[in-house]
Amino acid sequence: MASWSNWSGAVQGEPQRIVRPETEAELAAALREGDGPVRVVGSGHSFTPLGQTNGTVISLDAVSGVVAADLNALTATVKAGSKIHALGRPLFDLGVGLKNQGDIDRQAIGGAVGTGTHGTGPTLGSLSAEVKGFRLVTAAGEVLECSPASNADVFEAGRVSFGTLGVMSEITLRVRKAYKLREKNWVMPAADCWRDTPKLKEQHRHFEFFWFPHSDSVVAKTLDETEEEVSAPLSSEQMFERGERVSSDQRAFKIGCDLARVVPALSARVQRFFTNASMGASSRARWAHEIFPSARNVRFNEMEYAVPAANGVDCIREVAEAFAKYKVPGVFPIEFRYVKADDIWLSPFYKRDAATISVHQYHRQPFETLFGVAETIFRRYGGRPHWGKLHSLKFAELERLYPRWGDYQAVRRRLDPQGKLLNSYLKQLFGA
Repeated sequence: MASWSNWSGAVQGEPQRIVRPETEAELAAALREGDGPVRVVGSGHSFTPLGQTNGTVISLDAVSGVVAADLNALTATVKAGSKIHALGRPLFDLGVGLKNQGDIDRQAIGGAVGTGTHGTGPTLGSLSAEVKGFRLVTAAGEVLECSPASNADVFEAGRVSFGTLGVMSEITLRVRKAYKLREKNWVMPAADCWRDTPKLKEQHRHFEFFWFPHSDSVVAKTLDETEEEVSAPLSSEQMFERGERVSSDQRAFKIGCDLARVVPALSARVQRFFTNASMGASSRARWAHEIFPSARNVRFNEMEYAVPAANGVDCIREVAEAFAKYKVPGVFPIEFRYVKADDIWLSPFYKRDAATISVHQYHRQPFETLFGVAETIFRRYGGRPHWGKLHSLKFAELERLYPRWGDYQAVRRRLDPQGKLLNSYLKQLFGA
């Protein structure tokens, strides 16, 4: 009996076996021969129990690397177990880069695509929206080439499928020529943020903000393309090391989290302290793959919902007011981003431009109260949950939120008729 846990430590499992295939053929054999439930894992950055099983865990750590890039077509094919931080420099050396990415780069690209993970930008979709095609290994060990022209229904369903149709082995992404971004951070009064957010969203390639809800100010951030000179790009090893390094700021933040955990009444005071500590404006320019990610080494659990973009500011204000009203303990800021609509069946952004609102809780602190208060509000705004982040929705509620839910279910049942890829958590989601 082996053991496995996700990054935050909240999800634990004791699978009978952990398999680490190195080739697509070995992956097919692991799926075909593994005792169910068979679940695939990357870095364990999903906070939901997607990887939990007492059957077989398949780790894609060795299924990694860039397969090819086409500068004319602006596409790149990568192996699904590749960590995002390990893709930036190899893609750069081939003259291309991802169009967008989030501020955590520890995830495997297959897991990020499979859960609809995203960055920010009203004209930019999730990583899944940039998928041009993929190779999928089914529960029976069959390999399918999936694209709009081949196995089209599997392609439509599979771009956000969190390992329930099979396991991606290779993914072809639309990319762009390597580019540079300038990042600016500043603190602004919350009232100004509510007034100016629509304008800032239109003026910048990326605009987002972080709000410690007991503070009257927010920490705002923009990213815009630049042609200015920048430092030589870091190696993949340097990108990994940079993301693992614990800075003095993070050490101080962890101390604040532990203090508020022991004395919850201090939460508001600690939040205001960290807002005030961010009062200085900052700016830097780098190659895009270096500027998107930030080190996130104070562990947490997270909930995120995508609400209609036009209602985003009203929703986050209501969440913050509820946290203050009910004196919900916690130190992490609320994160606010914009994401472009797409046409992926189970995408939180299906046919709808969205504002995503994320709430976090320190991993050593109970999250149920904080997330419960937030989720009640998210649901009232018609929010759709991020598949890799905590939520309480089950089959009936999800079916109402996703117009193509029935079509997805039909593809899933056809590819995995025995439900070999469904653990107990996924059975609740799918009503299986």
